[in-house]
Amino acid sequence: MRVAEAASRARPGAPFAALLFAAFLIGATAPPAASMSFSTLTRADGTRIVLAEGPVAEGDAARLRVALQAADRDPAGYKLLALDGPGGAIVEAFAMVDVMDRERVATVVRSGASCASACAQILFLSGAHRTIEGSGRLGLHSCHTAGDRSRSVACNELIAQNALARGTPYASIMVFLHLTGPTQMKWLGAAEAGPLGFTRKPPDVPQVASAYRM
Repeated sequence: MRVAEAASRARPGAPFAALLFAAFLIGATAPPAASMSFSTLTRADGTRIVLAEGPVAEGDAARLRVALQAADRDPAGYKLLALDGPGGAIVEAFAMVDVMDRERVATVVRSGASCASACAQILFLSGAHRTIEGSGRLGLHSCHTAGDRSRSVACNELIAQNALARGTPYASIMVFLHLTGPTQMKWLGAAEAGPLGFTRKPPDVPQVASAYRM
């Protein structure tokens, strides 16, 4: 979903210009010196997935598009993106979601990995199906504006509407955006995230009967 499309789904009365301006403010705040790194991992079953590590920065959407070309599709037809990062530029994160939509991407936070801020609230929650493995965790907090770093209601609404459009209950995400300050972080493991609707099981795929019988 494009930033404009996400903003257009915001609650009535929330002007698109305000939402988009808020997104650019967040994206421009303290841009990370590094960008995400993308690599290909092979899982035990032989499936190749993409591992994305580090902060979201300008140009990551284009790099993600290239990296996903090396990934295999799971039985349901999705490519898997493993996330491990502290967040970063929100506008670029939504550009990455555009790529994920076109490529049909599911998301996972592997055991030992942490996915926080824009990584969790935008990238992870935009996966077609979403999994937290082992000790993996999500970090949630409020958006903030540039300058005084105060809470951005418009940006929080943008994120919540994007999550809602992808199957996460509005109240589940908004409670953390509203109650966890920009300088704080609420961490959730699989046990906490599942009942809130942050994770989503992959669709059932009928087993294809063998063409041969004993």
